[in-house]
Amino acid sequence: MFMRSTGLGRTLLTGKVSNIFATTVVPSTLEEPQEGVTEPVRMMMMMEIVNPVHWTVRAFLDPSDLRKIVKVIVTNPILILKGIKFFFSKDPDYGELAKAEASAPKTEAVKAPKGPGSVPSAAPKGPGAIPSRA
Repeated sequence: MFMRSTGLGRTLLTGKVSNIFATTVVPSTLEEPQEGVTEPVRMMMMMEIVNPVHWTVRAFLDPSDLRKIVKVIVTNPILILKGIKFFFSKDPDYGELAKAEASAPKTEAVKAPKGPGSVPSAAPKGPGAIPSRA
């Protein structure tokens, strides 16, 4: 899977879901709750980011998050059909993507204008910004 973050600029992360399970682990400490403290059961989705860095990302889903995911899927028949087709398709070869990125020409730095009448060139084009959540 590919992921982008507003905090990382145009960095494209490559990763995979490594595990999904129910847990009562405290999200802030990743430890079991202390005796006498009740922690709600959450679904933990562990994702392994493999390129350009190696990170483990843990997403704790509350019941409302899971309900929203299921509701969006169940109320959208086109998404169900595309999901079934997607389920039976092959994974892409990410090795080819890494080779293409490595061989891509490097962009030159934008030079400062030389005089009051010169206009700087347009910024290099790339993927658009990630839309913010409403």
